[in-house]
Amino acid sequence: MANLKLVTTTVFVVLSTSAWAGFLDAEHEHIVSMPMHQYKQDCGTKSQLRLIPGAASLLQQNNVPGAGVDKFAPFETVLKDGFLEVDCVKDYMYYRGDKFGDNKHDYKLGPVSNVSIVHYEAFVAKRDRVKMTQKVCFEFCRTVPNMGFFGIVNGRGCYCTPYFTPMESDSSQCDANCVGDNTLMCGGKSKSSIFAMHMCESTGDDLSARSDTASDLKSSLNSKANGVHKLSSAMQHMGVKLQKDFGAVGDSGAAGLMQDAKVFAGTLEHKVEAAHEAAGKLGGLSQDARALKDFSDPAVVTKAERIMEGIDEAVAAGEAILDELDGPAYFALPGFHKNKKGAAKQYYPVMYFVDKKFEGVPSTCSGDKVGEPLVGLDEDDCAAACDANLPGCVGFQYIQQGEPATYHNKDEPRIKNQLCFLFSKFSTGFYYTGCGKNPNPAAVCYAKASKFEGTTLKPDPSGKCAQCFKKLTKANRCY
Repeated sequence: MANLKLVTTTVFVVLSTSAWAGFLDAEHEHIVSMPMHQYKQDCGTKSQLRLIPGAASLLQQNNVPGAGVDKFAPFETVLKDGFLEVDCVKDYMYYRGDKFGDNKHDYKLGPVSNVSIVHYEAFVAKRDRVKMTQKVCFEFCRTVPNMGFFGIVNGRGCYCTPYFTPMESDSSQCDANCVGDNTLMCGGKSKSSIFAMHMCESTGDDLSARSDTASDLKSSLNSKANGVHKLSSAMQHMGVKLQKDFGAVGDSGAAGLMQDAKVFAGTLEHKVEAAHEAAGKLGGLSQDARALKDFSDPAVVTKAERIMEGIDEAVAAGEAILDELDGPAYFALPGFHKNKKGAAKQYYPVMYFVDKKFEGVPSTCSGDKVGEPLVGLDEDDCAAACDANLPGCVGFQYIQQGEPATYHNKDEPRIKNQLCFLFSKFSTGFYYTGCGKNPNPAAVCYAKASKFEGTTLKPDPSGKCAQCFKKLTKANRCY
């Protein structure tokens, strides 16, 4: 049992005939003082309760304690920071509101509100029970959401309840000593000593912090998703047009790369949709959090707990999606500053290793691909991406359609009308001798110089050259 530090203060309560049952005074409104036992330092800490195996899941599955609306994890976290005694009554909830304990056959609240009290002995393992005191019962009940009160009957029978309802009873009193502290009273033979619990004041602050986290992640997801959408749209547009152009001249390798670009553009759009969906969920939870006000109400605190659990789950999912949107396929997004100026100088057009006379003409290639298509990168960026994939990457296909798009600051997406594809091995290719100057699109297949210096990529009919092209076609025209 946790070592609780007790702070006792005096609470002044206004009582009247309209007050709730626990504070009912039959004649006149008046003010009385009541001692409040406070344990604020325990708020939000983990409970040290040892439960009967499977007991907590019983509440989770039956989903009825307190308001009985949402699933929750009972007995885990301290939710209340104090308690005070409010009445001595024969409590209807003790006799008719127990769905799980010894009185479950007398349960009457299912058709009305489907709530239940929670008994200490029904959930705490026998070997771990301690002699009952007001503090022991409070320590148990303060971990169960939606419980505003606890009661003790006949010195030992502790239970948590969302409310209490007096029944007609005999003239007996709450005169039974607590079995764990004979200086205090813990109910009577038929009556309950009723105690009200005060909610932890940190709930509102905790919820506000979670809400801010959800809002910030929502903004990041939407911003990143919008950038990826622009890039995927550019990839889709280039894929559609250039697949047709290269297909028309029989360049099936380049046309296949454009099909890959189209497929991956669709994959990116699915990620964009997932990001916006995750952002919407985070926004909804944040809005629900801001709508809660009165954190002295147990039902409100329970709703806050459910929202915080939802935010934690949504944040974890959202961060995973954000990581995917920050992957290497999106180098052109805002925040990418890995461009290694001059990196492409370490790569030569593949025709340099085939026939230097045609080194300056447009070329395409296909082969064993490394990773996904990349969009919005210049030659240096593509070379840096290939370097990052070494030793697997030996070269890349670079294509630029039209003039590079410009950007005005680091927060804008970079060049959008460029594609590159990384390869671990070359297979087939085309080189075009009829394009003249400034062909559109510009297409060059690059090879890592250090990988092929002193060798050749020229097709070898004998098949003995492992790195050589299998087939390389000369096209006396342009695409």
